[in-house]
Amino acid sequence: MHQVIIHVVLVAFIFALFLLATSEKVNARGVRQQVLEKQMALLIDSAESGMSFEIGKNNLNGFVSKVKVKDGRIFVDVAGLASIKGYPYFSKYSVSVVESANKFIVMVK
Repeated sequence: MHQVIIHVVLVAFIFALFLLATSEKVNARGVRQQVLEKQMALLIDSAESGMSFEIGKNNLNGFVSKVKVKDGRIFVDVAGLASIKGYPYFSKYSVSVVESANKFIVMVK
């Protein structure tokens, strides 16, 4: 009987460690950064010429320190984590980013 209890406790402990490790990955800065890049790419894809949208520096996904557009990709630095790969967008219009005091303005021309 003691052996069964020890096995149950060990399985519960391993399961708890797995849940803690998974929750860290879900709330990680990298995931929040990818979500923000994908949202911005979707906005750029659906925008028409002459449209613009703003991204606040104090964002729900973390503090946005830099937004740039290069080679058909959007790069967003969130909470001190620099973007390496970026996320591609597919717009036939020219896209530029202007930094203001507390926001970034993405303009589609």
